[in-house]
Amino acid sequence: MNFERIKLIREENELTQMKMAEMLHIKRSAYSLWEINKNVIPLLKLNEFCNIFNLSIDYVVGLSNIKEKNLTFCELNVKEVGKRFKQVRKELNLTQVKLAKKFNTTHSAISAYENGVTLIPTIFLIEFSKLSKVSLDFLCGKTNDKNIY
Repeated sequence: MNFERIKLIREENELTQMKMAEMLHIKRSAYSLWEINKNVIPLLKLNEFCNIFNLSIDYVVGLSNIKEKNLTFCELNVKEVGKRFKQVRKELNLTQVKLAKKFNTTHSAISAYENGVTLIPTIFLIEFSKLSKVSLDFLCGKTNDKNIY
């Protein structure tokens, strides 16, 4: 996954990596690894980043070219993310077993995501968004609009 937009957004706002890391309460080295695509930004931090700049998650990860939508500033609620994930999975008529097979994971992992026991990894949720054609902002509870623009 390419997260090059986080660097562009930071630079557009004339922030250093150090200042951005401070805003996200992380080390600069961790932040810099996200910018060069060596590590994946965790979903919680991706959401925080988007809240800081009032941007769509879909935009930041490159699923959309629309920067801003009518979004709710929110902290991620693991149970809500799981609930919305499950809702979309069912709308796709996929069982947990079929989805697990499709994403090379276990049925128990899917169950843990849907029950809000474990937060869904960023890459997994992005791939699920692509498969389902449902907005990451919807899946993360930032909007009730499922469409990616």
